[in-house]
Amino acid sequence: MSDSAQLPPAAVVINYPVADFDAWMAVFDANEQGRIDHDYLGHHINRAEDDPNSLSIYLAVGDVDQAKTYVTSDDVKSLMAEAGIAGAPEFMWVTPVREAIVWDRELPAMIVSHRVEDFDAWLAGYDAADELRLANGIIGHAANRSMEDSSLVIVYHQAESFDTLRSFLRSDDLRMAMKEAGVTSEPEVTFYTGGWAKIY
Repeated sequence: MSDSAQLPPAAVVINYPVADFDAWMAVFDANEQGRIDHDYLGHHINRAEDDPNSLSIYLAVGDVDQAKTYVTSDDVKSLMAEAGIAGAPEFMWVTPVREAIVWDRELPAMIVSHRVEDFDAWLAGYDAADELRLANGIIGHAANRSMEDSSLVIVYHQAESFDTLRSFLRSDDLRMAMKEAGVTSEPEVTFYTGGWAKIY
């Protein structure tokens, strides 16, 4: 899962709060084999900048139906309760289209979601913005398309600091690139520290 040629066929992003990150992580790690047995391929964990116990977890999957059945099963609900999940999880199933993220350390990151007029045209514009990202300090990035709303795109950017991410988000060059690529909605942005990743 290190480049676009080796992308997983699908992924799920799960958002929920936990009572204690370390306690949650212990249960999550202990259940790795259960995920592997149900065709999960790896994970990448994000902790909200303003609340480290608010999580957004990216899980790559090989078979969507099997993964959906497992993640909504009574066994997993019991594990979630054991792990101290403090609210109802939110699920977003996506198709990964680009991936060039830093996997081996924790980094400031932002998740940006917006709608686009034409996905293929947007993706061409996204690819053309590689130099723009590099010039603005973006050292890792990924893009996903919602399975439920084909016009919804979810982009992930990593940098060495939150200030770098915010500066890039405010840049006129980014706004112009997004407009030219056919972005049709105001972006929704959340900031995280991302990492704790593993490929199974």
